[in-house]
Amino acid sequence: MSLIIDKVSMQYGKTKVFSDVSININKGEFLSILGPSGCGKTSLLKILAGFVKPTGGQIMMDDVLYSDKYKTLPPEKRDMGMVFQSFALWPHMTVRQHVEFPLQCRHKYMSEAEKENLVQSALDITGLTDLQNRYPNELSGGQRQRVSLARAIAAKPALLLMDEPLSALDANLRVSMRKEIRRIHRLTGSTVIFVTHDQGEALSMSDRVMLFNKGHIEQIDTPKEIYINPRTPFTASFIGHCNFIEGQWQNNSFKAYDGNLSYIGEVAPAFRDSNICPLRPEQLRLNDKGVGIPVTVQDKQYMGREIHYVITNKKNIYNIYTPMEEEFAVGEELYATCR
Repeated sequence: MSLIIDKVSMQYGKTKVFSDVSININKGEFLSILGPSGCGKTSLLKILAGFVKPTGGQIMMDDVLYSDKYKTLPPEKRDMGMVFQSFALWPHMTVRQHVEFPLQCRHKYMSEAEKENLVQSALDITGLTDLQNRYPNELSGGQRQRVSLARAIAAKPALLLMDEPLSALDANLRVSMRKEIRRIHRLTGSTVIFVTHDQGEALSMSDRVMLFNKGHIEQIDTPKEIYINPRTPFTASFIGHCNFIEGQWQNNSFKAYDGNLSYIGEVAPAFRDSNICPLRPEQLRLNDKGVGIPVTVQDKQYMGREIHYVITNKKNIYNIYTPMEEEFAVGEELYATCR
């Protein structure tokens, strides 16, 4: 059982949003659609939800046609739940009434006992049993988000869509809700499609990440692979910080133009063809021994376990993360080399 997105395209009037997007999403998979604002990720989610029709291609779920350019299965007939960015809670309904709502709409022929079991299960999974008689204005931001989650999973949908559900929460609450969503995913077994512009959310929660940029897919891969082995400069720079060192490749060996910095390893053709080597901040180190690229420390930030440096080499600006014991002063002239 899988969700198949086959050459899906979308445009509004003459404005093309994206074209020929294809991916097979496995049952129970957690896929994050990541990208900057305006790249088309939310438009793709709206097509998956049945809110809009694609202008090309088709979407199939377990051999059922969900969408193509000619027809769209209405949202209420799709085996899915959705969590909105704004929570979308009704002020006059209690927590329990919110969770009951999708069962009243989509499972009219289910017995009351079956509905009660599903509602109670959703409340238990999201930790809302003791809050079930409260109204939205009596809840914290994290609790309101859990109500939105409970409502989405109450009917045990095969597909769970999430449109930047953590963006309205503060930083600490977002981190705790990541763990909560992963826990709920493991308990329900639903296929999750999670739209976000936050790379931390995508890397920490996903089985795979689909990186979107200007209406096309840059890369689809596991979080580890997309970070360690980016295929394009955009992927390398959007997923964390990345330093692009100019130099010459010979087979799998790289040597920087400016200074004694070398690297041995495989990189994507996009980097090799451009004579650059993508290096993460933690792959570089600073020294005063004259080994590497000559640099000047422009800024330093203490981050607890490590120090983040901003260094310059002529017109180039690089980022380097070092352990606490490798400390240097702002303005110091040093050398940068690979670890």
